[in-house]
Amino acid sequence: MTAVATQSFTVIGLTLDVDCTELLIAAVLPGPVADQIELLATSEADFTRWAEEFDAPDPDTAAALAYEQCRRWDDEA
Repeated sequence: MTAVATQSFTVIGLTLDVDCTELLIAAVLPGPVADQIELLATSEADFTRWAEEFDAPDPDTAAALAYEQCRRWDDEA
């Protein structure tokens, strides 16, 4: 069985603060660049902008991991 190679991706998006079940992904960038991104304040009080890094084989999987993380935040709340 061949191991799937992974790399770091930075997922940038918005979460709905009311219950953290809504995640709107704005971009998935290659590389661990979350600390280089300056997040601007949102004009909506109910949203939080965020950037987080995920190790995944491709951008789609990184986005899926971000959605999964959002669901875990909701379960912990």
